[in-house]
Amino acid sequence: MADLKKFEYTMDSCNHCGQCKWILSPKMHGWDFSQICPIHVHFGFDAYSGQGLINIAKEVMNGTLQYGDGLEEMLYTCTACGACDVNCKNVRDMELLDTILELRAHCTEHGALPEAHRKTAENIETSHNIYGLSHENRFSWLPDSYKDDEDADTALFVGCSVYKHPEPALAAIKILRAGGVKFKLLHEDEWCCGSTLWRTGQNEMAAALVSRNREIFKKNCIKTVITACAECFGSFRAGYTRFGENEFEVLHITQVAADLLKTGRLTVTKSRESMRVTYHDPCMLARLSEPYIPWEGVIHPYGLHEPEKQWRRGEHGEYHAPREILNALPGIELAEMPRNREDAFCCGANAAGIDPEFSKQTAAERRREAASTGADAIVSCCPFCRDSLENGSEYPMRYLDLTELLAEML
Repeated sequence: MADLKKFEYTMDSCNHCGQCKWILSPKMHGWDFSQICPIHVHFGFDAYSGQGLINIAKEVMNGTLQYGDGLEEMLYTCTACGACDVNCKNVRDMELLDTILELRAHCTEHGALPEAHRKTAENIETSHNIYGLSHENRFSWLPDSYKDDEDADTALFVGCSVYKHPEPALAAIKILRAGGVKFKLLHEDEWCCGSTLWRTGQNEMAAALVSRNREIFKKNCIKTVITACAECFGSFRAGYTRFGENEFEVLHITQVAADLLKTGRLTVTKSRESMRVTYHDPCMLARLSEPYIPWEGVIHPYGLHEPEKQWRRGEHGEYHAPREILNALPGIELAEMPRNREDAFCCGANAAGIDPEFSKQTAAERRREAASTGADAIVSCCPFCRDSLENGSEYPMRYLDLTELLAEML
């Protein structure tokens, strides 16, 4: 059951400093691109920010604010990107993101979950993917020549996005084969990772799916899961541990590829014409993939936690591997955006089903930032960022998937 009182310390400790809305000043490159919260950039009201949402959580907890009149739509317009959480912790240790997720769980339990998220949950339950497409077609893109390494204890988990974008999965297969990595696919045993469930507060259903997927990994003797999707990576690495310990290691394909390149087991044999690119850090590969360590205890005055708490500050997400790959590709020049790594600006994709206009404008803001670097293209490795960033008339820019880019140059 949702328990907002667990986060009462966070609610009461907020002094409205505004750090959840801005990058820490020593990290700013100037006034432009210094804001970090997508909903506050778009809407401008305090309610649309980490601070505003935890204030709302306090009112809901106290019973002075009820769901309805658009409150739930406002709550789910937030992309839960975690930027407010990381930047708040530059000032003091509070749990903004976990408070927002707990408020969503409370909202779900009170029957106020928006229809778009109820429909996605129904799709996962009936078809085992977020789109509601036929489970039998999950691997229909697979070439007839493909064969599993039957004795492998490593699985390549392709994710639901493969229905729309099979190219990164095919590129991942090519990279793993070229690097001599033994692996297999889960085929009909692969279901949705469940990210959308726990991130929208549907924790009961999420817990059941997490348990089921863990059993499947165990049944197939899987010790390492490699994902071709940033969303799946963040879910396995930082979401599943909200429901108990993992008995498997999780890696993103960029981590595996960077290691193969570094150790000489993978060689880039082709070059391309010189191109300046900028890299977009997907939230679920970057700050949100930092491992989640559950904590229970007592919070004393001045925020002293007993036992001592390990804080998630976003710095232990995966930032190095994608950049190592880009720096290893002949003809590719990397130009960083002002907001990068744990301070990267969200693409807005996670709010597309609730507020399409907000999602569209957030993607346009990210493309505007990308254009400011003088880059010819945005490179990333998240299918949902791809959907958001490559389809826009405002500040249009070419989008390249990093996994595909590497595979093309082998």
